[in-house]
Amino acid sequence: KMEQALCGEIPVSVLECAEAFELLSDNEKKYTHYLSKASWAAAPIALEQTSSESPKIFKLFLELFSAFSVSELKARSEEKGISTQNWEYLMRYVSNFFGNMGNYLSFGDTKFLPRIPQEEFRKIIEAAGNESLLNAYDDVAPKIYSLEPNEVALNIPPKGISTYYSPDIRESDIELVQQFMQQQKISAYNTRLFKTGESQYELRLASAKKGDPKTFEFQDAKISVVTGDHQEYMEKMVHYLREALPYCSNENQTNMLNCYIKHFEEGNIEDHKDAQRHWIKDTGPVVETNMGFIESYRDPFGVRGEYEAFVSIVDKKASERLSTLVDNAEKFLAMLPWSKDFEKDSFTRPDFTSLCVVTFASSGIPAGINIPNYDDIRQSEGFKNVSLGNVLAASPKSKPVPFLTEEDEVLFKELKGRAFEVQVALHELLGHGSGKLLQQEEDGTFNFDTDKLINPFSNEKIASWYKPRETYDTVFKTLGSPMEECRAECVGLYLSVVPEILSLFGISADKDAACDITYVNWLLLIHGGLRALEFYSPDMDKWRQAHMQARHAIMRLLLENGVVQLEQTDDNVLIRFDRSKLISNGVTVLGEFLHQINIHKATADYEGATALFKRLTGMNETMLKLRDIVIAKKQ
Repeated sequence: KMEQALCGEIPVSVLECAEAFELLSDNEKKYTHYLSKASWAAAPIALEQTSSESPKIFKLFLELFSAFSVSELKARSEEKGISTQNWEYLMRYVSNFFGNMGNYLSFGDTKFLPRIPQEEFRKIIEAAGNESLLNAYDDVAPKIYSLEPNEVALNIPPKGISTYYSPDIRESDIELVQQFMQQQKISAYNTRLFKTGESQYELRLASAKKGDPKTFEFQDAKISVVTGDHQEYMEKMVHYLREALPYCSNENQTNMLNCYIKHFEEGNIEDHKDAQRHWIKDTGPVVETNMGFIESYRDPFGVRGEYEAFVSIVDKKASERLSTLVDNAEKFLAMLPWSKDFEKDSFTRPDFTSLCVVTFASSGIPAGINIPNYDDIRQSEGFKNVSLGNVLAASPKSKPVPFLTEEDEVLFKELKGRAFEVQVALHELLGHGSGKLLQQEEDGTFNFDTDKLINPFSNEKIASWYKPRETYDTVFKTLGSPMEECRAECVGLYLSVVPEILSLFGISADKDAACDITYVNWLLLIHGGLRALEFYSPDMDKWRQAHMQARHAIMRLLLENGVVQLEQTDDNVLIRFDRSKLISNGVTVLGEFLHQINIHKATADYEGATALFKRLTGMNETMLKLRDIVIAKKQ
């Protein structure tokens, strides 16, 4: 376990944005600048949401590399007798740390340690000749190198660590306070939870202003709601958002920033929702931005959002084909395997743009985004999709790809970029952008006909739905992210066989045979589903990454149905993907699975969804043996 935790080489890619920035007007450049300053001003929140030591390590590295350039520090270290190898080990750790905004992997949630020995690391800090830096290192070094059982991965205490919660919190405590929050209509996205005594809790809301605590009694517990969490960073963020206000291009941007300012000052999630409403209306901007406590992947309970902020420039040329996809979205949505009763009542045409990222302040940069995550806004008011073009283009140098036949590896390397572009577009727009949640409103009314709507799998009336104040996240908790990512990935695969859709990306295809792009797109997901075993922890019986659990479910489904075979030896495994079965069998099998997931989601059927994913992502002896091979060949 220690060897697996030692960080390896990390590819470093450059995000090209200089040319796009130079094409901006002076006002647009200033808008981009101040929004970027605001984004980074609050970025240390991501560190505070990772581990107690991450902010200290960040400060140590920031001061160290502010005082010396890399080459200067290297020269000083060599004078102290530091070997080239140990210097390289330190650089790997620094790169991994900044790349993940903390000392736990953003994609996998496991702790990583430096390969450089602790005493050699200390010599490099000594070489800086700064006593305060040396004291800072001595203070944090034990935590940098520690790998106690509960420190291996992020999890609810005592199984792991999570700074969303105090160390003495248990899952029953979180459940209790979550019930209280639903009663009080308090969103969990921008909160952390701390236990202050027996049956006493402090619910902290992120905000620049700190008001008097409000204490409530709930089921024999005392719960204090406190504002002012992450106060220092929220104040700086608000300052730079105000600086950006004079450079807004339209009323929607001005209203959006004013709502952001109110939200980050006071901590009320309703203000953030209003900011998202104005953001949705700001269609076709030159400079695109979004910020807040957005994704709940890293909360082991699955309801609290990680800080995230991005600023980007719209690539108009690359956005044209995405716009054409949006123009035809209703036609393509009708191709999905569920009836219109399980699709949104009306399709609100979203903005879908390709972006050149200038700033992305969080623990990791995705390839595409579909937000906001608020169910009520997504269902009735709309959303936006973005494809991060310069992220897609920033591929590290090609390495051998394990687990593929020679023929597939050649095709995989040649076409994975184009295939991934198609998948990201379909995943974000028609995956995350599709599907209706069956809801009971506070006044007792429903958004569906309770007497007529039939569950297509039970052939009986709909028996479950979202009750008032319930959301997708609160119902499905930790299953929510992998299930939704699986649904979106399936939509991408299912529609990537449609010639009309492929033609929008300049790809010719026949409806009766899988073209190379379609084949590689499916192969990407299958290959990812095998590699996903690396992200399963047997000792905790837990998946550590939502996207990888989703891809593993898809691989297992295709494996079960003979579309894919795994040819295993003692120390290797080869994926055998029968292209002829992709259209004839694969699409049918995948469509049925996608339909099931969508009905589980629509009807708030947590039990049914849990059983389905337990079957397709639960471990058995065969999969655990495959996991050993995957770990051994980890790149």
